[in-house]
Amino acid sequence: MRYPSFAGHDITLETERLVLRPFEREDWAVALPYYQDPEFKGGMEENADAVVDINYLERVGEHLAKRGILFAVVEKATARTIGEICLEWMNLTRASVRPGEKVMRSPLGIWDKTLWGRGYGKEMLRCVMRYAFEELGVDRLCAMCVNSNNARSRALFEACGYRLVRELDDTRELDLEVTRDAYAALGDTRPA
Repeated sequence: MRYPSFAGHDITLETERLVLRPFEREDWAVALPYYQDPEFKGGMEENADAVVDINYLERVGEHLAKRGILFAVVEKATARTIGEICLEWMNLTRASVRPGEKVMRSPLGIWDKTLWGRGYGKEMLRCVMRYAFEELGVDRLCAMCVNSNNARSRALFEACGYRLVRELDDTRELDLEVTRDAYAALGDTRPA
């Protein structure tokens, strides 16, 4: 049974191994067991202690879909939905968005831990970076509220050109960002 899509867009992006397609409501049922895993949940942005059920995931998904471009990530080799990534228009004042500046944040997750360390995170992040900078004309992309204990997440963003811009002492969260100029300087390491 197919549920109505709530992604609010028809954008599909592809990489060598992945398809980023509009997120559908039924994708949360696939994601739920992973979001209930303590190790996965520990890496979540700012809500690591939230009670995660299908209603919580749908509320978060609806918020992201209204504020940006929410993708489900499908592994081409298996046709299995393995995660999500979003380009969300910035909503945190500490990002210092100036009038006329286009700033988005880029939360992501690979649900299945057996797929961690295979380069999928970098592949999907670079794909949306290319889309954001080259198609949407974004000035900055941010990774907000990265758990300071999540070395894997920080390393992923830094490998894609993001740099630490602030550490929040009260929450132990990190904010990273990459500018359009820094993206352009990546040269051959930018996604094709």
